[in-house]
Amino acid sequence: MTQTISRASLALWLDALTRDYTVIAPRRVDKLVLYKPISSAEEMVYDFGRTGLSAKEHFLPMMQSIVNIHKDQNGLILEVPRLGRSQVIFGLRPCDARALRVLDAVMLSEPADAYYGERRENTVTVGIACKEPQEGCFCTSMGGAPDDEKDLDILLVEMNDGYAVKAVTDRGRALLAGASLSEADAPPPVSKAPEALQLPTLETWQGRFNEAYWARLSDRCLGCRLCAYVCPTCYCFDVRDYAENSSEIKRLRCWDSCQASGCYRLAGGHNPRPTKRERLRQRFYHKLVYYGQRFQVDLCVGCGRCVVQCPANIDIREIIADVAGQ
Repeated sequence: MTQTISRASLALWLDALTRDYTVIAPRRVDKLVLYKPISSAEEMVYDFGRTGLSAKEHFLPMMQSIVNIHKDQNGLILEVPRLGRSQVIFGLRPCDARALRVLDAVMLSEPADAYYGERRENTVTVGIACKEPQEGCFCTSMGGAPDDEKDLDILLVEMNDGYAVKAVTDRGRALLAGASLSEADAPPPVSKAPEALQLPTLETWQGRFNEAYWARLSDRCLGCRLCAYVCPTCYCFDVRDYAENSSEIKRLRCWDSCQASGCYRLAGGHNPRPTKRERLRQRFYHKLVYYGQRFQVDLCVGCGRCVVQCPANIDIREIIADVAGQ
């Protein structure tokens, strides 16, 4: 038997959740579909393929105040902003859920990032399986699947008259306590998987490190950093202080990119990766070699956002094939 929920019951359940949680779901913003807070299920987009950005910004915000400093007659007061209400991320694609586990490896390793950790601890994830691959998608090559449940609390699979429901974790089962579920004899449909790529071996990556290939590739790169900003696993950030007025300062953490010319510059002024060639090579080696060596999982989930949004048509799938010698 398969547990199911109708579309009408799903909307009622989501509306009820908004009373106790900040519910974040796919919403149309101008011409994009993004994960944004909703006040009712009517604001949500059900028929979407892949959001323009992942839900990463709700765990590692684009710009986040990490310390507020106030000055008064008694001296300096430091305040650390808190999350507030717990949140439910609804409509996560399995690749974006996997991206959170990939980020956990670095963000929750000692010394753990308390800001990221608080959001992860207070978030329940509800995913929707992909029916078919999106343009640029190669999730199965990176260890995922279009209906992968293991990084979610709840997985929904679209059916003719609603969704098949699977509670994966205790948090997911607790969240579903208020949902009106039914049972059906038919199993949920099987998602169509993208064609798998042949990944280069570590020895192949090492052997191609000094090749002119990276210079030719960097000639195409505009240095716009869009690939990093749309990526669900990129985590580079900068920290800067912003003075609201003479008595209030905010310490802000903002997204940054390894493709920025000053990303690697040291305090003394030395830059170990001064050219675009070196920075672009570092991006792919970090994602597909170095991170996996350290954390046993690659820093890429195959979502395809960088593939479809790069204005210079730099395709990570082609780079994988080129390095592998295909």
